[in-house]
Parts: sequence; structure tokens; C-alpha cells
Amino acid sequence: MAILYFVFFIGLVMLAFTRIGGRLDRLFVNPILVFILTVAFIYGFIPWLKDLHQVQTYPFYYSFDAKLAALMFSLVFCLSGIGGYAFNGGLSRPVLPQVRSLTRRERRRVLVLVGIPAMCAVIYLARTVASYDLADYMKDRIMIRRGMGPAVVLAFAAICYCAILVTNYLASRRTDGPPLARWRLLPIGGVVLVVAVAFVAMGNRNFVFILIAILLLASLSIYRGEIGRALMLLPLLLIIALGLSAWAKVRTTLDSADSSSVTSEGPVQLLVYGLNGAFGNAENLTWLAQNDSRWDFVYGETVFAAAVNPIPRALWPDKPFGGGPALRNMIYPGSYTLEGEKLTSYTTGLPTEGYMNFGLLGLIAFGAINGACLAGIRKVYARRRVVTPVGVVIYSFSIFMFSSGFLYMELLGGWSRYFITLLLLYAVTWVGNRPIRMRGAMA
Repeated sequence: MAILYFVFFIGLVMLAFTRIGGRLDRLFVNPILVFILTVAFIYGFIPWLKDLHQVQTYPFYYSFDAKLAALMFSLVFCLSGIGGYAFNGGLSRPVLPQVRSLTRRERRRVLVLVGIPAMCAVIYLARTVASYDLADYMKDRIMIRRGMGPAVVLAFAAICYCAILVTNYLASRRTDGPPLARWRLLPIGGVVLVVAVAFVAMGNRNFVFILIAILLLASLSIYRGEIGRALMLLPLLLIIALGLSAWAKVRTTLDSADSSSVTSEGPVQLLVYGLNGAFGNAENLTWLAQNDSRWDFVYGETVFAAAVNPIPRALWPDKPFGGGPALRNMIYPGSYTLEGEKLTSYTTGLPTEGYMNFGLLGLIAFGAINGACLAGIRKVYARRRVVTPVGVVIYSFSIFMFSSGFLYMELLGGWSRYFITLLLLYAVTWVGNRPIRMRGAMA
């Protein structure tokens, strides 16, 4: 089976690079290429790596037929995504807008409307973590963070705030007008570092990946992204991935006598462990294919749960679960309840949720809709002639979510973070650079 996984991975990568060539900025212009590479990585490379090292997320037997069926499901989803993208005009070659730097007034508004709320949420969540024993927090962080949904979503907006700061600095160095002083890199780098460290401490290592991905995507709005230079970042990215994998291993053994096993494992084993924990979603499809008689289609329940998730549970105590808890209850019936302790949900990914809801038809529909949305996002962006870094980050964040994020996130959590973060960013663009005058009572 490892050979088939590898062929799937290489085939999709070659398909993408026939259009990318030597310039990574084509990922920004044609985001379906990011989608194809993400499918190749999550549903081809990771299963291949796990098969080689005999690593599984769930302790169950999988037949060759189940693994092959899951691989075919991934291919159907990918082809449906490409079809939806093409149907909505994604194969055209639009001219994307130019990027200008923010004015001083716009920078203040970004700080007030996005930066301060997001950073306050990060600090609040970090203090929450600090008030618990780390081992207890890691075992039961879902219950501990219950009722903190708005803070978690606002903390997610900190990623976009970091991207706006970096993009604005880069834009000021490449466009007309006075560039920002180089010393500003110090506070900008400090903000990015604080956010990244806070996410790692909270156990949200995927947020660090998202931060890096959106920073890189946004920078491609300004730079060509020559692939030779981009490869120079590869050692740094591998070091970051290895560090996050080691931390993931540590936090899962904090309360055991075997925590020293981290130092006894080689870098490859740690990396496989970390990548499986972050992007091992393909096994969900394998389990569903292997155990098709043990579960029933949920017929849109997880989609409805995602749509109503922005409503706080304090206002709706019986608000439905998302795909992660539903999948956990399929695998371990009755293991996830609101009253439970030490809850652990599973990240599903859009292909899994599509299949859980409507089977093969769900894979086709979810893939096609996702691809059509990706093309629609680019259409909206291409209508503008000039954008600020806020517009760049809205576009970068959006194409990341529809090309990569939703492919490994739970739909409920991913959609809520995307929707609310987008509202904050659109509030900034709506206010824009125009002055706000208060009408007085006196003439």
C-alpha cells in the first residue's frame, strides 16, 4: 500500500508543479495549486510515511481494501475540488491588485480593531494555562477552555494581525512613499514570537503552522518567490517542525513515567509522531471504510453544528456537536459527552466530514463547493485595483482555509474561527482611511 500512497503523492505534486514552475507566487495567483499540494501531503505523503514506520492513530486493524477505498475517496475529493474551481472560472488568469502600505491612521485602526482584542485574548488564554498544572491542562484542556470560545477565536485573529504587520512592512519597502524604518522589524518580530510561543504553550501547535503559512502566502503578494531562494527556508522549517513534534511528545507524556522516551527517540521518529498528530486525518477515512457497518450517515448534522457554532453555548446549552465529537462517538460509542471529563475530540477534515454526512455524494459535493469557493474568493480579490495589507491578509487567510485549513480541521471549529476573524478584518476595511467625524449638537 505504501507504493500506492507514494504514487498518489508524487502524481499530485507533479501536476501542481507543471503550473508552479520555479515561481511560488503562482500559488498566490492560482490557489487551487495549494489545494492540490495539501491533498497530496495530507492524504498521500502522511499515509505513506505512517505505513513505512507502522504508525497508526487508532489501535485497529485496517485491511488493504479499506486503505485503498480511503485513497480513492481522497482522489474523488481532490478531483471534485478541481472541478468546482474550474466551473467557477478558476482557470482564468486575472490580474491581481497592487499592494500599498497602510497609512498611519489605518495602522492605528488595525491596532484598535484587531491587534488589541487579539493580543488580549492571547494573554488571557496564556494566563489560564499558567493557572493549571501543565499535565492536568493538557489532559483536560477541552473542558478547561469550555466557555472560552470567543477568546480562542480572537486569539486566532492574532495570526492575521501578525501577517498584517509583516505584509505592511514588506509593502512599504517595495512601493512608492517613505519606507518603514528597519528598527520596526524588532517590535514586529517580537509580536510574532509572543503569539507563536503562546500558541505552543496552549497546545495549539497547528496555529503556529497556520501563522507561518499565512505569512508566506501574504509575502507572495509582493515577492516572486523564486523557488531556489525558498528552498533556503527548508532547514528552518524542518527545525520548527521537529521542535513542535518534540513538544507534542512531551505534553502527551507529562503525567507518565515514560516522559524520558522523548530523548530516546530519533528525529525521524519524533517528526513522524508530530506530523501524524497534526495532519494524520487520512486515517479517519480508512477507519470509516473499514467499519462501514458500525456507523450511520449523519446527513448534515455536522454542517448545521458548524453553522450555529458562533452562538455561545451559554445561550444554547444543547447546541449540537461538530464532526470531531461525532467521529469519536462512532469510534468509541458514548465517549464524548458535555458532562464528561478529560475529553479528547478528533480533527476530521473536510473529506471525512463529507463522507460522514452523505457518503460518496458528500465527498463530491463538499469537494466541488470548496473548489468553487476558492475560485470565488480569487474573483472578489481580483476586482480590486489596489489593496492594503489588510486586503492581502483577508485573501491569504481565505485561500489558506479553503485550500488547506478545512482539509485537516474540524469544520465546526475552522468555520467559526474563519467567520469571526473575517468580520474583524472587514470592519477595518470598511472604516478604511476615511476620517470619522462626530456631529456636534451645536452648529
